[in-house]
Amino acid sequence: MPRSASAALLGKGELVDCRVTRRGFLAGGAVAVSALWGCARFGTPSSAKVNWSPELETYRDEKTGALVRRLTQGDARDEVIYQTHPMWVRGMEYLVFLSDRSGNGMRPHILETRTGIVKPLSPTAPGTHVVARHSAAIYALEEGCIKAYDVVAAFTSGAPGRWVADWPADVGHAGMLSLDATERVLYSGFSREADKKWGVMALDLPRGTWEIVTEVDFLVGHVQANPFVTGLVSFCWETSGDAPQRTWLVDVKDGVARPFYKETYEEWVTHEVWWGPDHALFTIWPYDDAHRKQPHGVGLVDRNTGAHRILSQYPAWHTAGSPDMRWVMGDDFDRNLWLIDPKTCERRLLTQGHNTAPANTHPHASFTPDSRGIVFTSSKWGSADICVVEIPKWESLPAE
Repeated sequence: MPRSASAALLGKGELVDCRVTRRGFLAGGAVAVSALWGCARFGTPSSAKVNWSPELETYRDEKTGALVRRLTQGDARDEVIYQTHPMWVRGMEYLVFLSDRSGNGMRPHILETRTGIVKPLSPTAPGTHVVARHSAAIYALEEGCIKAYDVVAAFTSGAPGRWVADWPADVGHAGMLSLDATERVLYSGFSREADKKWGVMALDLPRGTWEIVTEVDFLVGHVQANPFVTGLVSFCWETSGDAPQRTWLVDVKDGVARPFYKETYEEWVTHEVWWGPDHALFTIWPYDDAHRKQPHGVGLVDRNTGAHRILSQYPAWHTAGSPDMRWVMGDDFDRNLWLIDPKTCERRLLTQGHNTAPANTHPHASFTPDSRGIVFTSSKWGSADICVVEIPKWESLPAE
C-alpha cells in the first residue's frame, strides 16, 4: 500500500496528516492507569519463579556469596537495555538486549530464558527502540518510520514488524523512545532547525499522528514516560557530561518543561530513573574535593514537592529501584553493584569483579520484574556479557 511521507494509516485505508504540529491530541487522553498495575504498583513479587535454562553458567560471588547467573557469553558484545527502559517480555520468559553478534552493529536480540537460545529481533531493527511493559510489543525506529514487532512471534517464527507511522519529515531523532503508561502514546526526543531547537514529541499509536509536547533550546536525552501516570514525561539536558540543570519534567496537559531535581552548588547530576508514580532516583557525582564534602551519591526526589534526600553517600554512577519498592541499587566505577535499603539508608556489597579489560563496560543494572534479582552487563570474562545476580537475604551480605 503506498504511503506519502506526511500521512499515516487510520482504520481501513483512511489517511490522516502526521506532520508535526503543536499540542492537542492528548487533551482527552488523561485516563487512569492504576488498573493496569493494580496492587502490583507497590505489591510483592509474583510467587512464580523463572524457569532458567539449566545450561546457563552460574557461580557464587567470592566476596558476598550471591548467586550470579551468566545469561550470554562469547566474543560478541552483549549489553542490557539502559536501566531507564523495560527489557523483559511475558514476565521474564524473554529478555530483549543489544548485541553486535549478528555482524551489523548493536541491534536488538531476544533471549528465551527457558532455553538460553538467542535470536536477532530482525535483520534490520536498529538500537533505537522501546519494549512495552504490558504486552509483547516492541516499537523501533527504522527506515524512516516507526515499526511494531511482536517479540514472541519474532522469536518463534521470525515475524516481521508492521508499519505504524512515518517519521516526520525534516525532524531529527534525539534522546530515546518511551511508551506512555497507557501504552497508546509513544514519546521521542527530536531536533530541528539545524540543531537550534530540540524537544519531546508524541505519537498517538492508534491514529498514527505526531504532536509536539514541548520545545527547549538544549539537546534532549533520556526521554522517560512515567510508567504509572499518563502524560508525564521526564528527560535530561544531554551533554555527555555535566549539565547546568540535568533533569526536566513535562506534563503534556500544559507542555511546560520544568526542572525536576533542581540543582545547587554546581552538582554533577546524572542517570535519573523513575521509581514509582511520584519519585525518581538519580546520582550526584562528587567530581572534586569540594563536592566530596557536599551531599552526593544515590538520591531520591519527589516530583510533586521537589523534596529530595540522599539514600547512600558514596561515589555512585548509575542507580535503579526494585518494582516492589523494597530495594535500591547503585554501582560505582569499579563496577561493584551495591544493594541499598532505602528505609535505613544502609548499603551492602552485592557483587563485584565485573571490570575486566578489554570490555570495561558499564553495568547499566536494573531490577528484574519480580524484584528477586538485578540484571546487568559484566566484563568479568573479558567480554561484554549479561548476568543476573539474585538478591540474597540482607543479613548474608557483608556489612560495609
